[in-house]
Amino acid sequence: MPVEKFGSIIDPVDTQVGGDADISGIAQTITADDINAVLMAPQSTDQRLETLKAMRAELEARSHADFGNEMAPLINDIDAAIEHLSARS
Repeated sequence: MPVEKFGSIIDPVDTQVGGDADISGIAQTITADDINAVLMAPQSTDQRLETLKAMRAELEARSHADFGNEMAPLINDIDAAIEHLSARS
């Protein structure tokens, strides 16, 4: 049960590393599953393209902190999804 300390409900010192309260840092908020979900979503092609382009822009903005080159495969997946949807329209 969280205890209020110094105006905050969670004190990072008291949380388990990797637990639910762990701060994510530069953890990936976009996954390959997210990209596929947008690709197969029932929205219009234009809406899906807009979502994919926003996802790509987010990854590009965060790529300066990607020392392990983990975002490149996601950007490639997004580019492939954009190409696939663009060919259909």
